[in-house]
Amino acid sequence: MPILRNARHEKFAQELAANGVSAYQAYINAGFRPSRQNAARLRAKEDIAARVLEIQAAGAKSAEITVASLIEELEAARVKATDLNQLSAAVRATAEKARISGLLIERQEVKVVSDEYEPTSPAEVLAGVVEKVGERAARALADAFNIEYDEVAVMTLVNGDVNGNGVNSARAIEWRPPRSDPKRQIS
Repeated sequence: MPILRNARHEKFAQELAANGVSAYQAYINAGFRPSRQNAARLRAKEDIAARVLEIQAAGAKSAEITVASLIEELEAARVKATDLNQLSAAVRATAEKARISGLLIERQEVKVVSDEYEPTSPAEVLAGVVEKVGERAARALADAFNIEYDEVAVMTLVNGDVNGNGVNSARAIEWRPPRSDPKRQIS
């Protein structure tokens, strides 16, 4: 669609499309006397609406950044850097073109270092649960995850006892819910 014949209508459409102002404010900025009704009526006209959409589409297309446009810009920068004998800038532009094109992949190695011991077997996990919470909780955990509870292996890990005799009950604590105390209840 060509530019609107009426200059104030064109200015109105441009104000609506570019500045994102209200129809009333665009109407005033286009040089009309303030009138909300006339602004709404002009905004509803087909040629104005079509022109606003055309201006917005042209703006979106010009603002669109594509891989091809970035590569073109980097090539222009590389050529200019080479002409100015700035070889490091030219090499950088070439590397950026390769990275954007997907030819150059930056790899990073992430290594997690921890001083804490990580259990490597179900028996070690269950031994940790026995030490912290108790044997009953460890058995419940084993049942929940369908893990065989090897009492001898777990107790050997807990006690450090090669024969697997007995449980160190001083370290096994069983959790019980608190008893309700009517004096401590908050009303």
